[in-house]
Formats: sequence, C-alpha cells, structure tokens
Amino acid sequence: MKICEFFKFICLANFITFGFGETITGHIYCDNQFEFFFNGQLIASDPLLFTPHQAVAVSFEYDGVSSKTYAILCQDWASDSGYEYTNTESPQLGDGALIAKFSDGTVTSSTWKSYTVTFGPTDASNLAGCSKTSLDTCVVQDNGTPQNWYSADFDDSSWSVSTEYTSSEAGWGRAPNWSGGQCCTVTSPYTRNDVGCNKDAVSGTDVIVAEDECLDPKNVLQNVGAEFIWGADLKRDNKMLFRFMEAGSSQDFTISPTSPNYTSSPTSLGPTSSPTFPDPASLSPTDLSSFASSDGPTISPTTASPTNLYTLNTVSPTLSPNASTAVTNDSTNGFPNSLTALTILSSAFILFVI
Repeated sequence: MKICEFFKFICLANFITFGFGETITGHIYCDNQFEFFFNGQLIASDPLLFTPHQAVAVSFEYDGVSSKTYAILCQDWASDSGYEYTNTESPQLGDGALIAKFSDGTVTSSTWKSYTVTFGPTDASNLAGCSKTSLDTCVVQDNGTPQNWYSADFDDSSWSVSTEYTSSEAGWGRAPNWSGGQCCTVTSPYTRNDVGCNKDAVSGTDVIVAEDECLDPKNVLQNVGAEFIWGADLKRDNKMLFRFMEAGSSQDFTISPTSPNYTSSPTSLGPTSSPTFPDPASLSPTDLSSFASSDGPTISPTTASPTNLYTLNTVSPTLSPNASTAVTNDSTNGFPNSLTALTILSSAFILFVI
C-alpha cells in the first residue's frame, strides 16, 4: 500500500496499461430456486421458492484479469420424503434442472462440476416400501454442504461431472406472467393451489420480485448454446451444487522493490542516483506541472516524450511478471518498447492531472 501511495502515478498508469474491468451479464434458470456466486461473492438469489419457473437476469463486475469461479446452488423443492404435492391424492417426485448463460461466453454444460447435497428417496427406503402412497417410510439422504464450496480456492477435484439433459427431459416448467408489477402465479408445493403473485409458496407471505427476476426462461435461454445440467438422477437428486472455473487472462504483475532501469539503449541515458520526491499529498497543481531532483533532469508532463521519459531510469519501481526481472525497452524481456513507453507516458499524464 505504501509503495502505491508513494508511486501513485505509476500504480495508476499500470492499471490503465495492463487491464480493464468489465460488467458481465447473464440469465439463470433453476427448477426451483438458486443462489449464484461469482469469485466467492453472492451475486443473486432466486426470490421465488417454487413456481412459477422463472429465469433471473444477473449482472456483476469482473476485473478482467483474475481467474473466474462460477458457483450455483440449485434446489429442486422436495419434502422430507423427497416428494412434492404431498397434501394431494397424487404426490410426485419433481425433477430439477439448471441452465445459464453469461455474456463472457460461459454456459452450463457437462464441463461444470457437481455435488449432490440431498438425495432421495434412497434405494434402501424404496425397498422398504417407500412410495407415493407410503411416504412415512421414505428417507432423504443429506450429504452436507461443504464449507466455502463457492470460493475460488475450493478443491472440487472429487466432485462429479454434471449430466446434460435435453429440454424435453428437463422441461421449461410453468412459465411466469408479469402482471401489475408482480410475478404470477405462485403455487403451493403441497396442495398445487394458487397462492397469488409475489408470494412465498409455503408461508404465503409477500416477497419482492423485480421484473428482470420474472422472465420466461424459454425466451432468454433457448438456443443460446447452454445445456440443461443436473446430477445423474434427474428426479431424486434434490439439492445440487455446481462449479465452473476459468483461468485468468493475464500474468500477475507486481511491483518490485529492486532499483529499476528504464533506458532506450544498453547504455544508461539518465542519472544513476535516486532523486528525492516530496510527499505527493503536499503537492499543488503548480508543483505538479514540473518536477525535478537535485541530481536528475526536469521533465514537464506537457512536453514529455518517450525519449526524455526514458532518461528517468530511477523514477519508478521495476515492473515485472515475477517481481525479479527489471523492465527495459528490450522486447526480448517480454515487454515491447511501445508498451513500456505507454506506461511511462501514462504515468506523466496522471501525475499532471492529479
């Protein structure tokens, strides 16, 4: 932090030169309810517990450099027996499904890793008589939720590969209807009865649902290159965790404490002793229009050029991919002349405007 405070203009210049953030948008549809994390941060939660089966629009920031970790919890609603509509004459096993697409090109597919949190009814309980007419003997297995499963450094190597399903197998569900500023129609997972709009399907209490959280999934996710995914058992895998990781797009540049050497040739064109800088916080716009040291050259930001900026061979710290190799104008070091010059020019410009 202190390095960046002292060399404020260099740190800002490096940000301009080496990376720009971006806003990633997307759509997620989970049958029935989801939580979405990106790089360990909760981005969005599905506001509706059960039906209608709606897609949700999401938006989040990405720094443009680091790796990406997409993590989604998707819950197919089920009672303790694994069945839904248990207060009717025809209880049934629901089927889960997840499909998502993001503006950076990320889509759900079998490349995503999956973990089953709850599964049921179990094979053993089915053999013991579990059925839609004998729910008391049904057992749902809970494997537990791994701690920090959504974080970037979580080890998912033991997780399974997600299973892909067709739209006819997974289904688009009961489409939502945005009416009068509300998402309709919510139904009960116990009775099938209509509960109303913007309601919790179980308690009947009001919930807040925005219009972009009440989208017909077929309209925003059909034929976009994404696949429906779930566990190996579409009906009995009830609560699922999904992860997808993508490596970063750039090296991790660091500030090196070693003495830098910006030169335009193997022979140093500038002073070899380090100039003394005043506290940047105490400088005024007048002070910033020109700066000099007792043993270094005077450079005016308004007249700076790659040639005279190269003579400042001790002004800024070394910038290198591994914090050990000094940056020069020699393109064999991995940094072309133009990139080095642009960094230094940016430094002088920001020093001037700050």
